[in-house]
Amino acid sequence: MKKMFLAALCLLALLPLSGCREQAAPDTVLVFLEEAGGCTVENNGRRVPVGEDAVFTLTLDRGWSLTDTDYAGASDISVSGRAATLTLRGVQYPVRVRLRLTSRYCTVTYDANGGQPVPGGSPQVSKTYDLTDHMRPNTALGADLFVRAGHTLTGWNTRGDGTGDAVGLGSRVSVTGGAVTLYAQWARWSGAPDFTWEAEGDGASVTGYRGSDALVVIPEQLDGRPVVSVAAGAFDGCTAEEVVFPPTLREIAPGAFRDCAVRTVTLFDSIETISDGSFERCPNLKTLRINAAEAPFGYVWRKESCYADKVDRLILTQGQKRAVFYGGCSMWYNLDGLQAQQALGDGYAVVNLGLNGTVNSPVQMQILGSFLGEGDLLIHTPELSSRQQLLLHTAMGEGDGKLWCGIENNYDLFALVDLTTVDGVFDSLCHYLSQKDARASYSQRYQDEAGQPYLDRFGCIPFFRSGTEEELPDRVYLNPALIDWEAMERLGAYYEWFQARGARVYVSCACVNLSAVPEGERNNAAQMNRLLQEAVGEMEGVAFISSLEDYLYQNSDFYDTNYHLVSQAAKENTALWLRDLRAQMERDGLWEGV
Repeated sequence: MKKMFLAALCLLALLPLSGCREQAAPDTVLVFLEEAGGCTVENNGRRVPVGEDAVFTLTLDRGWSLTDTDYAGASDISVSGRAATLTLRGVQYPVRVRLRLTSRYCTVTYDANGGQPVPGGSPQVSKTYDLTDHMRPNTALGADLFVRAGHTLTGWNTRGDGTGDAVGLGSRVSVTGGAVTLYAQWARWSGAPDFTWEAEGDGASVTGYRGSDALVVIPEQLDGRPVVSVAAGAFDGCTAEEVVFPPTLREIAPGAFRDCAVRTVTLFDSIETISDGSFERCPNLKTLRINAAEAPFGYVWRKESCYADKVDRLILTQGQKRAVFYGGCSMWYNLDGLQAQQALGDGYAVVNLGLNGTVNSPVQMQILGSFLGEGDLLIHTPELSSRQQLLLHTAMGEGDGKLWCGIENNYDLFALVDLTTVDGVFDSLCHYLSQKDARASYSQRYQDEAGQPYLDRFGCIPFFRSGTEEELPDRVYLNPALIDWEAMERLGAYYEWFQARGARVYVSCACVNLSAVPEGERNNAAQMNRLLQEAVGEMEGVAFISSLEDYLYQNSDFYDTNYHLVSQAAKENTALWLRDLRAQMERDGLWEGV
């Protein structure tokens, strides 16, 4: 860095700046950014009072990101879409600063790996992906690339023999070095004589199975007819541990699998009818793998479609220490990521995994816990009005379409969820798939009618919010009955798992709009704080770091719901979280060096 700085000064000496320096006031210095391919700089070459910050606005070319500079002092980079703000702290001398930009493209090569290319295709196909809006690319669905007689394409793998990293069709892959090769993974159909079936229109309905394979791959065709359904009772008492359904399948009837040993199910999101009742008394069913057969829907429907992007930051920062902030939308909206990152410095990467307080929390916690590691901090702010966040309600339901619309952008995430711990999964999935009345593409991202994105590089809300709408939706409670001891024990079990993975767990408070609380509950803040503190106090190794009374706000502090603070209040709320976090980290001996 010193050599680069000296080189920049030497280059500066060659520039015709000396005359300017003689005419300029002695208390200002000239700061100039050396432009490079990938961006343009607005109002370059500016004079800054000695010791003050120099702030530049850059417009990034599509597919490029600003990653660093050779400035010798401290600097900050804030990016929103293709606009980047570069702040050079405390400029002391005239300086020309070199920018470091990265092209955000990668190449994925798909290998047929025993399959055949579609007519006019190739056994190896390379595709280029733009990573401007999504840090990891979604893979090809495969049906338009390769086929293999008597086999179903079940996914991709970084090794041809399937011993590398597995990636579902349409799910996301990590690309290092700008390129990766993925090999098609084929499952041979189980023998047709093992199935009984009957005609269903132009297709076939499986009515029975008499084989004994540990892995059952239901054929895509029987006697030339596409397999479209599995009838009730077809797999009664089946001893297979894994079942792969074909992409042609549209219906799995209630009672299709009864008293089965099945542990893992692989299906495609082209399924139309499936329910929890399809797998009656299958106590070992633990893993659901979903392959995409259709384009995603969420980007044209809900802001929660960015969930996979939030988790991507957690995935791509593995190997670093992270400060992971988790809660409902009161975390998503109210954490200022840049403010938190500046406070924590280089010691921790900030990740905001807040999403929505009305969607399933056990699913989210099992996903996030799978990527926690040694030295991470998890800061959880359970919303006191949310039965999901407080683990009073753990089953998935129709409202979890808001969660599925994010998971569909990386279905592999759901394979991390233990189905024995969450009821209602298949019913909930089927309901979401039935809502898909429009299609997006994986290259899109959600923006509202004003063109505002809902995600910055930390996972936070990036747009400015001011003013309060006349009527704020959502209910707010301070009801002591919502602090339930059995539910707290369930929450404590997740915290224990996070700690076993090497993370420290801190519990703080989500904001409460006191104006929206029922009048008879408005004096319950101290009681709610005590109950939460007592419940967390029973959890070994977990610290309750805040006081609820510090997080009480009024109507005018909120934007469009009772959980979304206006930007200024969000900054103040972030400052409170950081104050409480620092105090606890100091007690735990973790703040030194941050």
